[in-house]
Amino acid sequence: MQFEQINSWYYEGTELFCSDRFDEAIKYYDKIIQINPNSKIAWGYKARALSKLKRYDDAFACYQNALKC
Repeated sequence: MQFEQINSWYYEGTELFCSDRFDEAIKYYDKIIQINPNSKIAWGYKARALSKLKRYDDAFACYQNALKC
């Protein structure tokens, strides 16, 4: 069940990201990170979305978290 839910959140986040709805996409990546804080993919996608919002310091922190995973 959890695996299916996480996959659904990845899909939703990606759809929102591709629609330039970055704030909404970040919410889905955060849900994934809550369940799996070692998800390099979720940290990376969140960082990309934050970069698109010009929140570069936050994006950098997410990239650092991705590298620690």
